[in-house]
Amino acid sequence: MFAPIYTAFVVFFLSVSAFAAAPVSDIGDQKGSTTANTTNVVVPQVPPMPAQAPANDSYYQMQLMQDEVRTLRGMIEELNNEIRQLKKRQMDDYMDLDRRLSALLSGQGGQASSVAKNVGSTGKEISSKPSNSTVGQASSTSSSTTAERDQYNQAYEQLKAGKVAEAVTQFKAHIAKYPNGRYVANAHYWLGEIYVLQNQLESARQSFTTVVEKYPAHRKAPDSTFKLGQVYFMMGNKAKAKEFLEKAAAGTGNAARLASSYLEENF
Repeated sequence: MFAPIYTAFVVFFLSVSAFAAAPVSDIGDQKGSTTANTTNVVVPQVPPMPAQAPANDSYYQMQLMQDEVRTLRGMIEELNNEIRQLKKRQMDDYMDLDRRLSALLSGQGGQASSVAKNVGSTGKEISSKPSNSTVGQASSTSSSTTAERDQYNQAYEQLKAGKVAEAVTQFKAHIAKYPNGRYVANAHYWLGEIYVLQNQLESARQSFTTVVEKYPAHRKAPDSTFKLGQVYFMMGNKAKAKEFLEKAAAGTGNAARLASSYLEENF
């Protein structure tokens, strides 16, 4: 009876020892496989984030620059239109003023007849009648003055009507025909104005310089001085521009006011 009990005990002891001696890794493998076989776990897949366009993308930057260029072009076109309107308005004002002053001067051109009194050897007061040669000279002078005025007015009317090319031709013809005439300074001035509008700055500079240097006492001299300042400024010669603008501003009248405003805006 003792032997069977002993034998069973030995078998049991050996079984327990064999189980205890099993490697831990084997046990883990068995448990892991059991879990894998018994439980179906689904791991959710996170979708990738969409790539955002970088802030300095070259195409995007190019589009922005094109939009800015279009905007700037629109602003420049508006400014150019305003400048053209201002120039046209200024020329209209000057032409109207010149027309009225020219009409005033021509109305004062009549000659008053006078009787010269000479005392002869007899002591009697006699009237000195003009000789035929004197009458002829006066008539010739009057005709020449009228022809000069008419030719200048024709050139002026061409400019007023907007026929700029015809006006330039006639003003030049007037200067060539009457280099010392009473309207030659006006012709030089209006040629300068036309050249400014046509952006022929060097030609404008020469025309205004002629008025300032050759006819300093003429009523167009202050305006020409102011215009010379503008022309030099547009040509990039600010030192020369300031010189003429300050000279014009030191005077009186409309040219002085315009020169003062131009100096305040640009210097």
